[in-house]
Amino acid sequence: MTSTQHQSPSAAPRLVTVAFWLYLLTALAHVVGIIITATMLPAAQQAAKSQIARSGASTHGVDMNGVVGATFVVSIVIGVLFIIAFIIFDLLMRRGANWARIVLLIITILGITGVAGAYGVGAVGVIASIIAAILTFLPASNAWFRSVKEQKRAAVQR
Repeated sequence: MTSTQHQSPSAAPRLVTVAFWLYLLTALAHVVGIIITATMLPAAQQAAKSQIARSGASTHGVDMNGVVGATFVVSIVIGVLFIIAFIIFDLLMRRGANWARIVLLIITILGITGVAGAYGVGAVGVIASIIAAILTFLPASNAWFRSVKEQKRAAVQR
């Protein structure tokens, strides 16, 4: 009987632990992406002004710096909330929540489209997520998630 065949539900197998850290690397890549995006606010404001001037369109008194700034703030807040949720799902996955593992897989699949995002930093996060997702669905990991589920089911039946 090997430790990968009958893993204790209280301790995550090495594959799940590695996946946990890879998902944290993904979150860190998103943090770096947000920082890079935040530093681009002045350039984005200038680009918006230039585009309006070239097109000859009127802003009808709308402050374009304010619009671009507000857009940046909203995107950063949404990004930070995403990172917080992602880390929570990662922590729950490490504790054996199968549904969190599935949510992380879905986020990984959706994130594949962001490979070129944030000047290559997005690629690091996507690659780390793909590897982490694969690790959480290998046989040893599947067995551990099943044993956690069975242990919870047995505790409820008591």
